[in-house]
Amino acid sequence: MRSAIFAAVAIARLAAAAPTPQQFDFAAVLDAPSPSATGPPLTVVANATSVFSVDTASIAASVSAEVTTVATASITGASASAASTQEPSSTGLAKRGPPPPPPPPPKTTTSSSTASSSKTTTSQQSTTSTTSSTRLGTYCGFINPEDPCAPQPDGDGPRVTPDTVAAFEAYPEFHSDALKAITPAGYVETFKDLNGSTSANSYITFKTLTSYSVSDCAKLCDNTTLCTAFNIYIERDPSLNPTLNDTAANTTGQYCPNPSSITNYKCSLWGSSIDATSATNYGDYREQFQVVIVASNGYDKTNNTTPAPCPGYEAPSNCTGAISSGGSYCLGSHFFPGPYDPSVCGIYAQAQTDTNKAAAKAKGQSTYVPSNMFNAYMVKKNSVAQGTYCSLFNTVLSSSWASFEGGWAGQNYFGIESSWTYALSQQDDGKL
Repeated sequence: MRSAIFAAVAIARLAAAAPTPQQFDFAAVLDAPSPSATGPPLTVVANATSVFSVDTASIAASVSAEVTTVATASITGASASAASTQEPSSTGLAKRGPPPPPPPPPKTTTSSSTASSSKTTTSQQSTTSTTSSTRLGTYCGFINPEDPCAPQPDGDGPRVTPDTVAAFEAYPEFHSDALKAITPAGYVETFKDLNGSTSANSYITFKTLTSYSVSDCAKLCDNTTLCTAFNIYIERDPSLNPTLNDTAANTTGQYCPNPSSITNYKCSLWGSSIDATSATNYGDYREQFQVVIVASNGYDKTNNTTPAPCPGYEAPSNCTGAISSGGSYCLGSHFFPGPYDPSVCGIYAQAQTDTNKAAAKAKGQSTYVPSNMFNAYMVKKNSVAQGTYCSLFNTVLSSSWASFEGGWAGQNYFGIESSWTYALSQQDDGKL
């Protein structure tokens, strides 16, 4: 399950917070493991068998187990409470240079051989339309699409003739679908008719559609937790599971390394903004069969989306940048790879407060340093989404502190989007 994998990723680099935390931790982002999936698989499944989700209880338990060191701030108590009325120091607020020019957009005419709510939380298992008596390698009486040369879920798009990659990429109807598509209300179009689909850490799930329906893809995004963008495209897939007659096959005598093709309309969902920079999946080979992508359009509503509220916190407040200059009031920071999700910051904040409180009680102290606010924002590396960065503060800081818009680490530029602060509805005075 992806929620379990997320728990492991979430705590992979969770380190003890220092008394005076530094600014944006580039290493935390660079060294973090990627999520288990960064885009729809080029495999036999017709639809996603899982959706990115956060198992709150699992994450809370994992983070709590890792946050075992007391974190404090250099300014605490009444002095910290006064921070909301003060202007931040200019120290450390300098922007670290403008972002690099965007790379060339993905090619549009050739392919590459490399490749908690009522909203959607599950999706259908893939099946095939071919039935048979139950046999080895089958389930529920249906042919297992992973068997050698097994029929694949049939695509709803036209069969292209001649059945070649070049003909598929040049097929006029596909490009017409992309070029004539109407941008749905609330979204902006970010790219059109590319030969690559989106690949990023912020992947949520995908669905195979029955037509090139931008409106259906938008509805799926609107009803899926964390989704703020979607990518619709057409994919050339094999009609059979490509198989060589070698020892890798679990059934001897099967040989279909390059079967005839089918056409699938795919809709992938994302928990960040997307643009042409992230459309880097051009397909791949499955044995001798070449999977390619055409008519790839991207639509985004990230800038029009207010993230979900967090229990116990006031409504989120939008910032133009991130808070990286509040070191005197900062308890620490952590990076969570995946879609933008402020709720993981709330879990981290509660775990740190609980650790500080428990340590103070054990020492017979009368006060502890609480986390009263956090800043959650999406980090982008060279314009491609990486995950949610969380910074904890012992007091409420105004949006004037949020002036960090990005910086360089070697040849990589790290940008900021979707920066929001959450303040506890009932401020914790840190008294026992």
